[in-house]
Amino acid sequence: MHNGHNGLFVGQCSVELVYYLPHALLPRQRMKAERQLAFAGGAATNAAIAFSAFENVASLITGLGEHPLAEVARSDIMDRAVALIDLDSLPHRPPSVGSVLVDLETHEYSVAYATTYARKLRNVELGETIFSGVDIVMLDGTYLPQAVEAARTARKRGIPVVLDGGVWRPGLEELLPLVDYIIASRAFRTPDCTNVGEMFATLRKYGIEYQAVTRASEPILLHEKGVTEELPIEKVLVLDTLGAGDILHGAFCHFILEHDFKTALQKASEVATLACTALGPRAWIEQIHLSTEE
Repeated sequence: MHNGHNGLFVGQCSVELVYYLPHALLPRQRMKAERQLAFAGGAATNAAIAFSAFENVASLITGLGEHPLAEVARSDIMDRAVALIDLDSLPHRPPSVGSVLVDLETHEYSVAYATTYARKLRNVELGETIFSGVDIVMLDGTYLPQAVEAARTARKRGIPVVLDGGVWRPGLEELLPLVDYIIASRAFRTPDCTNVGEMFATLRKYGIEYQAVTRASEPILLHEKGVTEELPIEKVLVLDTLGAGDILHGAFCHFILEHDFKTALQKASEVATLACTALGPRAWIEQIHLSTEE
């Protein structure tokens, strides 16, 4: 067993309320959910929790605040042994809350949420001590001033930087030259790129040699030093895909510290696939712990 790694995650945190419904709601219909879950969401938050699940140390820089609703996310984060560095600039307003309706017939979900992108973090120096002992930094592309600062400090210290490319956001141009690994969704496109090949070429111009695009159950496109290949996804009975991409990023941050890019991506994708076979974004954690205990 390894001695554990130390990861720093910068980005979104929200409160997620998830209702698992027998089938999709019709207008004016009331329906009792088969199950309801409440937990912390957000790309960087889910990734930090996934990284921590491998007996690593994870710290999360985000904006959550002190509103009573924020306690749902705060207690989940603390239960998962992630250190929360809450720099919300207006801590008394409500957190971002997402209501997720999962259709158990089709396993598709829809989300209503209040946006977090207008949230800002307090303009404080992150300071060198936050980076003491850190092995990897992961950013989800939000809170750009802090993301850029974290990536600059990481680059100075020789710490690898992973970017979760969810969607393109203005200002990412400043961050890209500081990134070592990008794992993007199929919705992510750099400006003026019409296809994945063009995007891979553009990202290489920024100096990113290790890139991947996840495409749900289709093979992952892996682009390493100019060469593109496909990584197949294991076929499983999917119950819930919620948070699977975030889990892949958190697991990747663990495996890339022990393996080459392709192996790390393969292993992370196996974890994300496992997460899709149970309801909720945490059930897989018990499964990996049981499998390592022999």
